[in-house]
Amino acid sequence: MRLVRRIGVCALAAGALALVAGAATASAADYPVTGLPEIGRCLSKPGSGGFKGLKAVCIVHSPTHTGNFEWYPGPGANASIKLKLSGPTFETVNGRKIGCAFLFADGELTGGKTLKISEVQIQGCAIFPENLACYSNPLEPNKIVSKTPLVGELGFIPGAINPANPFVGWDLKAESELSPTIVEFSCGESGGPPPPPLPTFKVSLEGSVIGRVKPTNKMVASKIFAMIYKQEKGIQKPSAFIGGPEDVLTQITTPTVNPQNPTIEQAGLQTSGELEVGEALELKAKA
Repeated sequence: MRLVRRIGVCALAAGALALVAGAATASAADYPVTGLPEIGRCLSKPGSGGFKGLKAVCIVHSPTHTGNFEWYPGPGANASIKLKLSGPTFETVNGRKIGCAFLFADGELTGGKTLKISEVQIQGCAIFPENLACYSNPLEPNKIVSKTPLVGELGFIPGAINPANPFVGWDLKAESELSPTIVEFSCGESGGPPPPPLPTFKVSLEGSVIGRVKPTNKMVASKIFAMIYKQEKGIQKPSAFIGGPEDVLTQITTPTVNPQNPTIEQAGLQTSGELEVGEALELKAKA
């Protein structure tokens, strides 16, 4: 996957460009329109906005640019984000599972369609069926900390009953073009006197994963968006943006006693939680 691969339908992009032609703000220049879906701000601009209405909903156009609201793509002064997920579980197509209690991530929005995560912490993790603790540091069992930079891209995903209200998802992957690894860690026996025992497995999760984000088409004053990841028997739901190639996770489980014989399997993530943003924003899915 490439961030420049999907910029939306040409007609949508052209329409969105017209909406902000009259906006002369630093943030609009910093985050140029790249097509829907897009995160940004629907802000008051009485008498000279590109959208009609009495509420902050940038849907009904004002062709004469005499509306009350204007659309500004991307974040404003506070681009920070925090991802909080409960009970994240990775399952492979062959039934192996890594179950955790919580996942926390910190980062920032980097544009109208993109974000970057700088640190991920996953707590209470174990690999099954062996029921072994998973960790980054053997002195802190059941805790995984990763500072591998990750990037996210917005796109349309299947599942919407009404095409006029499409579903939107974030596709998350490693920032580096040289390595697809999202997170890597060890799993093994924990506790007992030092030194800690050698791990039983080295585990790497590679590729990308798509999760649905909602709500869409309204300013979220609470600064909280819901995030939902679904999978079934190791197959992510969805596994691609509409019209895009497959974007899935691969789990590589390597026995430390036999590192030449890793098990490589497709995997899916099941969890839900919230994406907290630094200011009131809207996820725009309608032109």
